Amino acid sequence: MTKHSYQSNLLKVLAAALLVAGVFSPTQRANAEDFSVYSVYRGVDLGNPGEAAPQRDYYVNMGSAQGLGVGSSLEVFRRISTYDLTSQKLYKDVMFPFARLKVIHVEKNAAITRVEKIASTDETPSFSPRAVMVGDLVRPAR
Repeated sequence: MTKHSYQSNLLKVLAAALLVAGVFSPTQRANAEDFSVYSVYRGVDLGNPGEAAPQRDYYVNMGSAQGLGVGSSLEVFRRISTYDLTSQKLYKDVMFPFARLKVIHVEKNAAITRVEKIASTDETPSFSPRAVMVGDLVRPAR
């Protein structure tokens, strides 16, 4: 057996073991954590007297293919890494809901939303900024 064929066989065995162990998958499975805010758009405030401040639009990577329609609501979650001060190591990620978005436009795999509600400081852990931002996770509201 040549060195090249030995390495090739070893890689195949390792890849099969990782598949069985669930470390990676050849097909991506969709779950709530796969959907997030991927862009935020805010119109320009021209400063005209009596003109309302522009709305912020939040673009999410889920749409009609995932069951959304105009008027649907999405829960917004923030994932925060926690740090264990006693061991001086990262401990775990915590994830909590803090806002609700309403869908104003929907396409097959994308939607445009606006803030419907931001939870009060009494209802959520301390975090900053207290606004929806790119990377926040979303899932249909219950």
